[in-house]
Amino acid sequence: MTEFATKLLSQTHALRSKLGAVLVKVVKGFWWQPVALLAAASYWFYVANGIPTPNARTVEKYGVYGDSFGQLTSLFTALGFGGLIITLLLQQRQIRMQEDAARNAREKEEKGRYEEIFFRLLEVYRQTLSEVRVGDACGREVLRQAMDRIDTAIVEERVNDLPRDVQGRRDAGVLNDTDRQRIDYLHFRNFKIVGAEIHPQARLIDTLEVLLEHVVNGASDSRLIKTYKDLLWAQFTFIECRYFFFVALSRTNRARLRDLLAKADFFDRISRSQTHWLHREMYKEYWGLDIEQRELPPSIPMSQGKIKRAMRAHRAAGGEPKSAYTVVGVRKSNKG
Repeated sequence: MTEFATKLLSQTHALRSKLGAVLVKVVKGFWWQPVALLAAASYWFYVANGIPTPNARTVEKYGVYGDSFGQLTSLFTALGFGGLIITLLLQQRQIRMQEDAARNAREKEEKGRYEEIFFRLLEVYRQTLSEVRVGDACGREVLRQAMDRIDTAIVEERVNDLPRDVQGRRDAGVLNDTDRQRIDYLHFRNFKIVGAEIHPQARLIDTLEVLLEHVVNGASDSRLIKTYKDLLWAQFTFIECRYFFFVALSRTNRARLRDLLAKADFFDRISRSQTHWLHREMYKEYWGLDIEQRELPPSIPMSQGKIKRAMRAHRAAGGEPKSAYTVVGVRKSNKG
């Protein structure tokens, strides 16, 4: 019964929507002007037939006969004024339609120009990235090597994490002045390491800034901007994302880059595997932007509790449950 009622309600809403659409078309149509003229003509014919024709051909009789048409004269005077109003309304509708057509054409032209410039700038960015060269490395390999050096250096200097005692007081919210100074030292050493090892590629970063400026401010349609933001970051690898994050973190002269990255929703697309928690805290403290950790979706659509229960059941049945999987190609290469 509930399903039938739901279906009936849905059909009722659909019928109501169709009737509403038909009513709008009827109201906006050109049907009522001819109907109004036909009604006026019918009324004139009815009134004219009801006026008796004078029997005697005298001035007085014909004067009385002419005065009998006074109400018709008033009617047609009113109709003339109504026709003027109708003409103005039709002209207004036509002007509005022309304005709508011009606006649609302008929006279409702006969209086409925005897209054309976007893809040109994206191609310039790709070309600039391919021309980046340090020694024998080129392109993204240059960026990857820079980040590898950073990761190695902060581990070797043991500035990639807080000391255990400071971490404990930090978690408990009871940091003292000495603890904060020790944290400041970690920030200082990380800034020094990142700044020295990142080797900023000025042409590449300047090109990115121009591209981001166009994406963020090149169109008035927010829906169009959002679409091309998503498209832009879909073209970037995690290597580029990490590299630009390090540049924005360590370079004080890149305020424009930090502003554009924030406006382009760059930090909403960085996963926790792409940034270190310490660097996120540094960015928040020194550049005023809280970079939330974006949780990655689970690799399979099963909860951890369900997986654990399934593995226990498999073990109870005499099997040896496995949690990892090695792809066939790797297994074959290992055997070889």
